[in-house]
Amino acid sequence: MPAKTPYKYGYLVELRAKEKLEQLGAKIVIRSSRSLTPADLVALFPDRREIWLIQVKKMEVKDTSKLKEKFSELATLSGTYTVVPCLFAKNRGRYEFIKLTL
Repeated sequence: MPAKTPYKYGYLVELRAKEKLEQLGAKIVIRSSRSLTPADLVALFPDRREIWLIQVKKMEVKDTSKLKEKFSELATLSGTYTVVPCLFAKNRGRYEFIKLTL
């Protein structure tokens, strides 16, 4: 059996987080592959009207205050947003965003 690379191990932890989010009621979980963004996973909880941005770490957390400081950029995204569902498709030969509001 081949050794797990750091990427593969991180991916497996992300899958575990995705399963846990679904157990908690997330209807949609989006994974940002090889993410260099603040969030590895985005989870939507329509029943609670919440969107979670998740940074996944495979290490054990011993000091949450240091991690909160390290990932403060992610914390700055907290707040209220307007969600605009869209489709990106061709319309009369040109790609455009088409809002899917009711």
